Formats: sequence, structure tokens, C-alpha cells
Amino acid sequence: MLEYVFFQEAPRKHFQDFLTEQGLAWTLEPGDLETLVVVDEAGLDDELAERIEAVYDELFSAEQSVYFTNLPQSARDDDGSGIVIQTPDGGGIYVTLPQELIQRLLTVITAEELGYLVDAIARAVISRKGAEA
Repeated sequence: MLEYVFFQEAPRKHFQDFLTEQGLAWTLEPGDLETLVVVDEAGLDDELAERIEAVYDELFSAEQSVYFTNLPQSARDDDGSGIVIQTPDGGGIYVTLPQELIQRLLTVITAEELGYLVDAIARAVISRKGAEA
């Protein structure tokens, strides 16, 4: 199963429509702050998997920029930025970080790379042993 996280309904529905057009089965797993779109990997070839990732990356990036743009200025000016850490049970934990720190990180790595880094750290902490990247 593949999991894709969304925080807003419109991009999630667009992604769901795309998956349905591709003939893929999917389910929703709502969380406190996010909704996971869980995709059955049966029938996925490499080309389709790459297209799914490209569509998801585009929608997720747009979702994040819309979210940040629509925050009130006071929220953009304070330390209300953060990241979501995915837990093995499919849930997510929102970790508040100073906005300046996130902005500095994103000047040298992409949001996708930051997510990969955070997921690797979370997996290692949860398993209480080192995790290979």
C-alpha cells in the first residue's frame, strides 16, 4: 500500500480523481490534521508509479504554498510553522518549528528531501535502532 498525505480537500479530491482515472483502487484514512489517500499497489508499473508521484508532488507543493499564503500575516510572522511526522500506525504528529528554521532548511533542500529526512529519523527513533536511508 502507498500512502499520500493531504491537508486540504480540493487537492486531495483532484488526486483521488486522477487515481480513479488510472483505474486504481484507493481508500481514505482521516487523521486529526490530515487525510491519507491509501493506494493499492496491485497493477502498478514503474511508469504509472512515477506519474502518480509527479502528480502528488505537484499537488502537495501547491497545497503547501496555498496553505502558507492563506495564513493570516500574524500566523506567518510567528513560530507557527511545522512538519508532520508520519507514524507507523498511519497517523501523523504535527511538530511546530520556528518558521525561520524551516525557511532556512528549504533554501538548501527540497520539501520532499526534508520529508524523507524526517521520516528516516522518525523510523529510527520508533524502532529504537538506526535506519538505513
